Amino acid sequence: MFENRVTDRIIYDREYMDRLIRENYEEIYKYCWRHVRQRETAEDLTQEVFLRFLGNIDRYREYGRLRNYLYVTAGNLIRDYYRKKKELPMKDAARESVRSQGEPDYEKKEKGWAGSHEESAEIEQTLERIRIQTALDGLSAEERDLVILRYYQGLKIRDIAAVTGAPASTVRYRLKKAEDRLKRELCGGEANWTEN
Repeated sequence: MFENRVTDRIIYDREYMDRLIRENYEEIYKYCWRHVRQRETAEDLTQEVFLRFLGNIDRYREYGRLRNYLYVTAGNLIRDYYRKKKELPMKDAARESVRSQGEPDYEKKEKGWAGSHEESAEIEQTLERIRIQTALDGLSAEERDLVILRYYQGLKIRDIAAVTGAPASTVRYRLKKAEDRLKRELCGGEANWTEN
């Protein structure tokens, strides 16, 4: 009965439906973008998540958080996207991301490169993002998804378990394994990950 009331409210209350989309759109977009690393593709995937949700609203049953349901839908669409492209998910996207950073404006620096402190800091941040992305590329798709859900999307272990369909203890174990691999890659295994 409860599920039908929520579904009915989404169907018949336009303001409620708009609010649900507004509240969840940015997080689902970020999740998609972190997987595909292309703005337009992430936007398309995010829109498709909400179109599928609204198109299948009559079959939706609220057993947990709506956002978890949307993450599951997004994950399925991302997997479908890569199946269609027949390429490894993050490696090509990371290369494209680096390319999309653009070439430096050499015309402004004809007399030699004497970048400001802000430019140096920006370059360091870009290099660090590339280093992290490269380390993430070294993870399996499952491990990468767990890291993205936990540290980029900020989901709790129980929510990740709901999204992935794995028990919380399995999620904890797999996440720890992924963290250890990232530590070895980024810091030689000496990094301290904080628990949230």
